[in-house]
Amino acid sequence: MRHQQILDKLAARGLVRAMDEELARWVKHQMLYPGRSWAEVERGVIPPVLLRWRCLLDDEDIGAATKNVTRVALATLLHKYGFQDPGTTAGALAAVDELNRQVVLSDAFERQSPEIKKLLESAPVPLTRRPRTPRTLSFLRAGDVISFELSGRFHAAYVRAMHGANEFPVIEFYAGTFTQPPTWAQLSGRAAAAEHARARFGSWGWPTGPTPPTRCCPSRRSSPTRRTVAIHFRAGASGP
Repeated sequence: MRHQQILDKLAARGLVRAMDEELARWVKHQMLYPGRSWAEVERGVIPPVLLRWRCLLDDEDIGAATKNVTRVALATLLHKYGFQDPGTTAGALAAVDELNRQVVLSDAFERQSPEIKKLLESAPVPLTRRPRTPRTLSFLRAGDVISFELSGRFHAAYVRAMHGANEFPVIEFYAGTFTQPPTWAQLSGRAAAAEHARARFGSWGWPTGPTPPTRCCPSRRSSPTRRTVAIHFRAGASGP
């Protein structure tokens, strides 16, 4: 049993691709530091990745089947890149049983569940070279305004510019947070979160706005929902 065989059986191509690409970027970045041990690479990768995908697993609006598929995908991809988190692995093993009990996936997945579990429980092999990463691409535009929810509060940011050939946006955060997605009236004339461009950041992994950790299925960008990154205003808005 290979990692890709497990991932293919999950029938969640978009989610798996987003998770795979994100892990590849994290691992490559951590492996750029000379002299780092694999334990140090692991400490630099696992916590932020688990924190990011926890948004999906904690979302009350996401179905149990999607969460279980996510648990298996996350444990499988961590293992693929040479990592193993005990809690994530345990959650994935339980998720395999639950997916079979609910008859969510194919007969082949159920038949090969013992092999899937065996791979996830086996010791992962650390990478010896940096993984390849796909070229980043974003369809955001300079002048867009975006918002997202974090810990029950909404944050807003202005897309100052696009880096390179639409590789990633350079965003600047507005001051303050909101209890719901902010309106243009709330943002118009609002100052930046910090002076002298200290609230500006290059931000990767936003092809169009929402990504699987914040939305499990496509949703209209004009209708932001809980934990959703949304484009509120298209190009032409004025920034902080």
